[in-house]
Amino acid sequence: MRITNVPIDMASEQKNIQGVVSSRQAVYLVVGGLLLYSYIPPIFMGINSLFGWLIAIGICFLAALPVLLIVIFLAFTKVPKYNMNRDYYYLIKFQKKTQYGSWRKGM
Repeated sequence: MRITNVPIDMASEQKNIQGVVSSRQAVYLVVGGLLLYSYIPPIFMGINSLFGWLIAIGICFLAALPVLLIVIFLAFTKVPKYNMNRDYYYLIKFQKKTQYGSWRKGM
């Protein structure tokens, strides 16, 4: 039997968008961007009218930081021990708790 090397990593996800971002990562980026777009402009307008645009930009950056960190953490990092993406790992981990039950022999 002949063994050949495959030039592409078959286990990783395909980078569909410009060869850089996969579809799953693009969904995270779009949802994160829409979430930021929904609450950053009102914060900027409110702070800008009181303190000025420079302080408003700084406060908006601080307000956007948690969403950015969560999106980057879930979309672009992996669990090295299991070689799977963090979002899929946490989905499996949290569903495990709901599968406990009392089982009877028979019936």
